[in-house]
Amino acid sequence: MAGSTRRDALLGATLAWPALRGTALAQPDYPNRLVRVVIGFAAGGATDIMARLLGAKLAERLGQPFVIENRPGAGTLVAAEMAARAAPDGYTLMYASSSTVVTPLINRGATVDPVRDFAAISLAQSSPMILVANNDLPARTLPDIAALAKQRPGQLTLSHPGRGGINELSVVMWTRRAGIELTLVPFNGNQPSLNALMRGDVQLASDSPFATRPLLEAGRIRPIAVTGPRRSPILPDVPTFAETLPGYDVTFWSGFIAPSRTPPAILDRLNTEVDAILKLPDVIERITSFGAEPMGGSREGFARTIAEDWRRFAVVVQESGIRAE
Repeated sequence: MAGSTRRDALLGATLAWPALRGTALAQPDYPNRLVRVVIGFAAGGATDIMARLLGAKLAERLGQPFVIENRPGAGTLVAAEMAARAAPDGYTLMYASSSTVVTPLINRGATVDPVRDFAAISLAQSSPMILVANNDLPARTLPDIAALAKQRPGQLTLSHPGRGGINELSVVMWTRRAGIELTLVPFNGNQPSLNALMRGDVQLASDSPFATRPLLEAGRIRPIAVTGPRRSPILPDVPTFAETLPGYDVTFWSGFIAPSRTPPAILDRLNTEVDAILKLPDVIERITSFGAEPMGGSREGFARTIAEDWRRFAVVVQESGIRAE
């Protein structure tokens, strides 16, 4: 009887262990202090605004401050290297973007690998880029521009907000597929690039719907096509590149990541919270006002997005020789 009782106790403890272990890993006290969210952009831009919106909502739901820390520099590389070196305890996160993937590829001295050094939490939003034209350019559609570029190789000029960024890579992917040659002119930021377009210094520009929308609404520039798989909710009459080049799909995304080896239970908790936040009507309205779509979904799905971008942009960088200035 004593042996049977002891065996029953051991069996009970064994069966209870997974539940106890799950409770321990769930870390019910997380977070119990301030959480730092590093971002590689200056304050005031669309990505910064998005990070602050989501950080404020996380603070409301989890009862601790989520403080946005702007660390611009080297195309988000400064922020990425800082976040990658942080303790994997859930108290330093990064609000990352497509630039977090692209930047290490174009900087020879980069030490960050976004697939190896980070754990995905939640994909927050996805937005296309938009190809826009000076009003005096006679070509009005993507096929028209391709035909004109073939007639005048290298003579059509296109501005973008920075060397080696997602805007430039999206254009390179298009020109390589279309078999055309444009002269690309990098600027330091969205506004200088768009100013050059309005002045007629360049004929085309690649930028975001958020940056171009006021100029489009004022009729100061003309839309040509958006790079995403679907038409933009704020520019529904503008066709996609994919309508001319099937399968073409380049988007600018942003979302939360953490240093690798951050406990999965913390990552899962944050994923659940962000997913719920992205379903709130005021958040949906704010994101769509930027010409973006709320995303959400699993950690695994976001990890696949990061890995897929890392692979395909690596090919573009290698074949085109694009490097940061």
